[in-house]
Amino acid sequence: MMSSASGRRQTFLLIFGFLCSFPFQFLSGAAGTTAVVHAQPLHSGRISPMLFGNFVELLDDVVPSMWAEMLNDRSFEGVIRAANWSYYDGKPDFCDREWDHNPTWSRDSDNPFNGARSARLTAARHHPASLTQSGLAVKRGMAYEFCGWFRASSPKLAATIRLRTLLPTGDWMTLTSAKLPRLSTQWRKYSVQLTSKGETDRVMFELCLEGDGQAWADKLSLMPDENLKGWRADVVQAVKDVHPAIVRWGGSTCDPGEYRWKEGIGSRDRRTPFKNKVWGRIDPNDVGIDEFCQFCELTGVEPLICLSFSDGPQSAADLVAYCNSGTDTSWGANRAANGHAAPYHAKYWQVGNEISGDNENYLGRFSDFVRAMKEADPSVLLMASFPTQKLLDRVGKDIAYVGPHHYTPDFAGCDRDFANLSRMIDSTLGCEQIRIAVTEWNVTGGAWGLERGRMLTLDAALLNARYLHVLMRHSDKAEIACRSNLANSYAGAIIETSPAGLLKRPSYYVMQLYASHAKPVPLRLDHSNDALDLFACASSDGKALCLFALNPGTEPVEFSYRFDGFTGAVREAGAEVLCDTLDARQRDVMNHWEAPERVKIVSQPPPHSPMVLPALSAMAIECQIK
Repeated sequence: MMSSASGRRQTFLLIFGFLCSFPFQFLSGAAGTTAVVHAQPLHSGRISPMLFGNFVELLDDVVPSMWAEMLNDRSFEGVIRAANWSYYDGKPDFCDREWDHNPTWSRDSDNPFNGARSARLTAARHHPASLTQSGLAVKRGMAYEFCGWFRASSPKLAATIRLRTLLPTGDWMTLTSAKLPRLSTQWRKYSVQLTSKGETDRVMFELCLEGDGQAWADKLSLMPDENLKGWRADVVQAVKDVHPAIVRWGGSTCDPGEYRWKEGIGSRDRRTPFKNKVWGRIDPNDVGIDEFCQFCELTGVEPLICLSFSDGPQSAADLVAYCNSGTDTSWGANRAANGHAAPYHAKYWQVGNEISGDNENYLGRFSDFVRAMKEADPSVLLMASFPTQKLLDRVGKDIAYVGPHHYTPDFAGCDRDFANLSRMIDSTLGCEQIRIAVTEWNVTGGAWGLERGRMLTLDAALLNARYLHVLMRHSDKAEIACRSNLANSYAGAIIETSPAGLLKRPSYYVMQLYASHAKPVPLRLDHSNDALDLFACASSDGKALCLFALNPGTEPVEFSYRFDGFTGAVREAGAEVLCDTLDARQRDVMNHWEAPERVKIVSQPPPHSPMVLPALSAMAIECQIK
């Protein structure tokens, strides 16, 4: 072991060749690995970009963390806790944020604009009423759009919107303010724009009512002008950069949660919030099928829509027509009236979430879904929920995909599951068209409590990479896979957002590395031992290949490789490696708001065999064949 900083840097430069300047210690003793990459394909299948997909569901703050709305409980229906069985560390999130309590306002069930309640403010001469919510963040020079629905007992009342922050001196500083036009005695929508003169993550929103009388407020909204069709601009960019190819919408809120898509279309101010039966919380219903499909358009990904089986086949067909039909149909005209004239062209549809393929009710009604949905759009590709032999026997001829879920680090078990499903598909008459779509996967789907924090670590990210290797090895049948989840999600997601910013977790960089470098043709590969997890793939034209080398251990590994059977010379063109930039060799290191790029992808000059693969790392070695 070298102990001096200069010795570490010298080893780092000569052996590893990173372009960044963190220290690298070489520890001898780790078993070396040799590999031979063959020109022959592993099988006749192709690696689909959709193997690097992701998943969005109405679970706690998953969607609110991606959506640009800055005010929680904007309908004044109240805040309820998440389901008691699902938690990480108990830290409050956006969904816990409440309107601050004070005696000048209360919730009122008499004649609300929407839902069951509105906010009633009571002002007296020389005693203004105030409605506030804390925990917001603003940027200097950024414009923000406020809107809301109001009615008042008197047009003489004056309403002002302010964004304020508390200074260390205990004084309040107003960052921006705007007066609303004179309030009507009937419900009416008002909008104003505010531009912040400061930047802080300790902002309080305030609605101040002056005069003598009462005013009611409902469906209040505050969004930055930089939002993209309601989505946070930083989230849209981060998703574009990670290249997921496909994103699934649905999950447990659909089944068994009985989500009803028709209640989530049209003006979001007219939608009624609903209680999430599975995950807890009151969902504001601001994000429905339109918003999700537009998110997919913004990020350049295919939508995969999971239907609520309990909502029935006619509702499923109506949703297909709403998404895909022209404006000359009733549902297409409805979509156009809601702001999107062009069809969404959604191809991929899953019938039900996590329903057993042995469920007789599911099997008995599945054909009704097929008939209704195909009548709405014959081109849609349908996938079943959990696969079984009985499901293939009964409905296999009608489906394009089966949809297992893998929430486990048991990759040998996943390998067996893929092999078993492949045998079932191949041996069942009329099922030769079926491919596998793993519509949810991660190293765990539970581990509630502090154990979930392990999904934030470099070690968990490398486990994700190992699962991607399993997927690519089975790409003769596996075509779609959606990692769970995209944002926040009790420590399980690839990004985390706060009101002030976005943090990329180590798993983000794994998904980015593989989506960026994977090529269509899987190649045969022989290796001397299991110290490294290796996979190779080539371009369709045979002019490029990528060798993925994953070191899950806490010691560097000497790695030798060669290429066999290629018609031209194979030359390394460059490489990228996901690693701990401090080379601490600790499995549980994470990215933090204070150190957001401790684990990241680092570019390298072309490596040469033999080389040293750093501890706890995943490398993509790009080669050209000439």
